[in-house]
Order: sequence, then structure tokens, then C-alpha cells
Amino acid sequence: MRQRVIAVVGVLALIGLVFALNFYQMPVVALSPGPMEDVLVRLKVEGTRVYDSDGKLYLTSVGIDDNVRFYEALLDMANRDVQLLPRARLYPDDEDSAQIDKENAALMDRSKETATVVALREVGYDIKPSGVEVTQVVSGAPADGKLQPGDKILAADGRAVASIDEVRKAIGRHRVGEPVAFRVDRDQRQRNVTVQVQEADNQPRVGVLLRDLFPRLPVKVSIQTQNNIGGPSAGLIFTLSIIDKLTPGDLTAGRRIAGTGEIALDGSVLPVGGVAEKLIAVHRLGVTTFLIPAGNCDSVRGQVPAGLRLVKVSKIGDALSFLRDPKVATTAPGC
Repeated sequence: MRQRVIAVVGVLALIGLVFALNFYQMPVVALSPGPMEDVLVRLKVEGTRVYDSDGKLYLTSVGIDDNVRFYEALLDMANRDVQLLPRARLYPDDEDSAQIDKENAALMDRSKETATVVALREVGYDIKPSGVEVTQVVSGAPADGKLQPGDKILAADGRAVASIDEVRKAIGRHRVGEPVAFRVDRDQRQRNVTVQVQEADNQPRVGVLLRDLFPRLPVKVSIQTQNNIGGPSAGLIFTLSIIDKLTPGDLTAGRRIAGTGEIALDGSVLPVGGVAEKLIAVHRLGVTTFLIPAGNCDSVRGQVPAGLRLVKVSKIGDALSFLRDPKVATTAPGC
């Protein structure tokens, strides 16, 4: 009788454990192929003549599940299309998913603005920044506790500044340990902030990340993406789509092109995350050409689906040459 009771208790404990594991959240996130969108049909340009295209330019994305339960993780481990990563790699301990989503939405908005500036410059507009904003303060750096994200830098050492280059030049005029006097706009109130210069990477620094501001552009561009897509990785496709709309002829030549990559103001195409998952989504849709940042080539070796051609790009000019010139398209380097 006693053994039977022990056996029953053991079975109940096992059932309880199995049940409890179903609710246990693993410290991982699951990356999977995300939705794709043709940016050309999401793009609206006002203030100048626009041109139609017969092809498609697809942005690509990654699906992120940040609520992975124990048994879901077991299934994900058996799925070759899903990648499990430590949660801390995507979500810092001091930020929850809502904060991350908000930051990714802001990065998407900045990506659209940067793409617009790069595209307008590419088609002949003279676009210059009219302000500088602090986007991040490095923890422990001289600016920590003095400057804040969102501060707009109006002047440095009494001289008005309107671009990152001008702020860098002002800092560069100082030796290590010397103070830089900033005039900033914080929450629509101006204040003076003094920050000492330190050396980092053999350069004078104060420990902030900045972005140029472009509040007034000669052409109004809006891109209405769906599926709650965020982050900066659609910048390359945004830029190409805007250029296609603003120039005669069809940049796509009727083709279906997908791609990824963050765009910088100088036209550089920067590497992004989740490219292997994006390649799977592209292959499923039947698209056969993918524009990939040169910096991502190593990360996808051995993971490229059969029949999918990768075209390596380091700057916007590489992608434009591939799309415009049939000879370049034939010989363009891959990964």
C-alpha cells in the first residue's frame, strides 16, 4: 500500500513538472523568416515628378519570438529555419520588449529619413543638415550625466553648429582634459553644458553618439510599412525605391529584387542581423536576387538556399550599378 502511494505521488509530481515546464519562459529568443514588403507600392512622393516601375523592390525582415516556452524551444531546435539566441543579445537586462519595440520603431523612422536624404543627394539635390541631436551617451564617458539622448546641440565653444562634422571639429580643437562648452536645447529649454575631452580610438571624444537633423527637405517622402516592422535594416531598399521613383526609366527593369542593409548618410551599406532568416523568406517567395551588405557575407556562408543569387554591396553606388548596367549585373560579385 505504501509503495502504491509513493508511486501515485511520483506520477502526480511528474505530471506537475511537465505541466509547469509548459509555462516556463526560456532565456532565449527565436528568430524566424519574417514578412517581405514591396516598398515601391508603399512609397509616396510629393513635390516633384515621379515615375512608375514594373518590378518590385522587397524589404526583408526577421520574426522575433521573445516569449519562448520550454516545449516551444524543443520544437524550435528541431526546425532548421529557426535560430535560438540568448535573450540578452537582443534585450538588455534593463529594457523590456516594449522599450525595444519603441527603439526599433524610432530606428525605422530614422532609416526612412536617411534613405530620403541619400536618395535626394543621389539624384542631384544639395541636402545639408540643419541640426545635431544626441542619440546615445556612453556610460562612464565624460558626457555621462551631462548630455542626454534627445539633446539638440546648438553651439560648441560659442560657435553655432548644424552638423556632426562641425561638432567633431569643435571637439577636435581641444586637448585631452580640456572642456568643451556646449549650448543645447533640452525639452525646448536652452542650457549650457561643459564636458571634458577624453581620448578614445586615438581621437578626442566626449562619449556621445550623434545624428544629423534634416527637418526641411525639398521633396516629401512617406513609406507606410506594415507588419510592425522596425529597425534600420530596410535602409538600402528604401533608398533604391526612392531613387527609382525620382528618376526616368525603370530601375528594376521588371525584376523582383530583395535586399537588406542599413544605409548611412555617406551612402555606405552597413551589415545587419538576421540575414540567414531573410534568405529563407526570399527563397520561399521565389525571388532569385538578393542585395546583401558586404559585411554580412561571412555570416551566411553555407546557408544560402539553392537558386538564390547574392549580390554584395558596400555602398549605394554598387547597388545602382548592378540595377542599371546589364554588364555589371552579369559580373557583380557575390558572397
